[in-house]
Amino acid sequence: MKLYKKKLPYLLTLVVGLLVCTGLSTTSVAADSNSAQPPVQDDSNKSSSNSTDVNNDNNATNDQTGKSDQTGTDDTNTKKPKPKQIVTGFSMMTKVAGNKNYKVWKEVNNGKVSTKVADGINFRYSHIQSDQLIETKKYRYWRIYVNGRQVGYVNERYFARNQIAVPKTISLVRNEFYNFPTRDAISYITNSMGTVIDNSQVTVSKDSINCGTPKTYKVKYTYGDATATVKITVRKSKKEGVVDANTVASFPAQPGTNDYQAWKTHYGSSLNYISPTEYTPETNKHTLTSGDLTLKTRLYQPVLLSVADPSDDNINRVGHIPEGVTVSNGWAYTSLLSHTNLVSGHIVGYDLNTLTDPFDAQHLLDMSQKKFNNYVKNIKVSPYIPIGHGQALGASDKYIYVLNNDNTLNDTNDSEELLQIRKGDLQINKIWTIKTWIDDGKSNRYFQNGVIVSDKDMYTVYHDTENNCYEYWEFTRTGDNWYPKLVGKTDGNFVNNNSPVQGFTYDTKNKNFYLAFNDLIFKIGRDGKLKDTYSFDTGREIEGLSVSDNKLYVNLAQRAELLVSMNIK
Repeated sequence: MKLYKKKLPYLLTLVVGLLVCTGLSTTSVAADSNSAQPPVQDDSNKSSSNSTDVNNDNNATNDQTGKSDQTGTDDTNTKKPKPKQIVTGFSMMTKVAGNKNYKVWKEVNNGKVSTKVADGINFRYSHIQSDQLIETKKYRYWRIYVNGRQVGYVNERYFARNQIAVPKTISLVRNEFYNFPTRDAISYITNSMGTVIDNSQVTVSKDSINCGTPKTYKVKYTYGDATATVKITVRKSKKEGVVDANTVASFPAQPGTNDYQAWKTHYGSSLNYISPTEYTPETNKHTLTSGDLTLKTRLYQPVLLSVADPSDDNINRVGHIPEGVTVSNGWAYTSLLSHTNLVSGHIVGYDLNTLTDPFDAQHLLDMSQKKFNNYVKNIKVSPYIPIGHGQALGASDKYIYVLNNDNTLNDTNDSEELLQIRKGDLQINKIWTIKTWIDDGKSNRYFQNGVIVSDKDMYTVYHDTENNCYEYWEFTRTGDNWYPKLVGKTDGNFVNNNSPVQGFTYDTKNKNFYLAFNDLIFKIGRDGKLKDTYSFDTGREIEGLSVSDNKLYVNLAQRAELLVSMNIK
């Protein structure tokens, strides 16, 4: 026993010495599993080199070892050679790409990178994740996953570090019953390593703003070395958003129907979709016909655009629940939630002009690396931002719009947030709030579905359950003020089993609304007149409607499938 105790330290020293001599050392760190993202990491642990030359990744020089004492008898102060690389593992985290190009390498061995697999600039608007850091003597490399696919290793300087992405201005409708949560303005926050941090960890000079008193605030956001300021203004008008009760009550309702039923729980799916965790790519197109409306498969969408990890938090996970769609200038933008009870999620854009094959998007994980590098340039993924239930989308030439609402609310005095999102990078550009009160708030309209058709025009739909009718409202923007006007009304509930609306859009050319329930689509004139009914039998939920270039687009769930019609009239 005594001999064992004496030999053990010697054996441990020998093992450590062998590891150091090989020049390799590995550590593994698991992040706190209860954190939304890995814990805030030590910003001081970063490369001291300031070089931005992306071609010098292999040119790291070895550090000089210390010389022994001149007497040659004391070697205790001799510096031991540093390991060529240190590997650290983390729980999966989300990163944000910067605006400079860095090469993505297949591997890092013995402190050197090898085999270029991609240019990082191609992934600038993709969803990027990482779970491993390799520190060499000169650089720090992160293993990245792009839209769910493992790609390779990239220099840490590729990421947008120490940044807070917020709009410059926010404009709030006057409403003493509503407090605007200032963190809703955040597109993302990154730490010194380009890792996305949960919004709750940012320090904000005002957590919320009461909208009862006209005033302008400068709200400061701070995280570590990153700061940003947003100018937030409560508008002055007392008339904005207030509608005369007599005007609403006397508005003529057009004949409608109560004759239809829409199921509430889906009973069907695409052929190869079993569940969000069990599916294979679809191989067949669909054609759905009812009356003069024929819909054909245009694009099957990925179930996930993130690493399939059941422990993923909502920032990491992109998918699997589609909620809404808008098509604009050849791009289809869908809203995705990871859980149905959330009001934040992601918006994903697909360039239909380039992505002509309806099946390819299902193969991001198994297509060739060369094809993947080009393909994902035509897909954009937003940060994790407020999108409400995701069924009130629209677009103009430059922007995507989403009405950030709470689908559990109905009779409320709350304002609703209208987010303007840049098409270029899918980040928040501006926020307004709107309201619709009848007779100064004695009754009100809170909208679950809407469509923005231009930078100054929006339509919404409201189900008046007390009077058994549907109302159609137009919002017109003057300056920063949004003024609602009732433009149409349909008598009846369309369906007689209280099924929810699953999609709403407006055809500006033919002046028709389209209202969707599951497996049912109604065409309605601008004044509320019921013009046509289309019935299908897919057993799949409709998750959004859009009209673009004189065609109707319908998005189905289980699995997400975008269908398009011929020209409509």
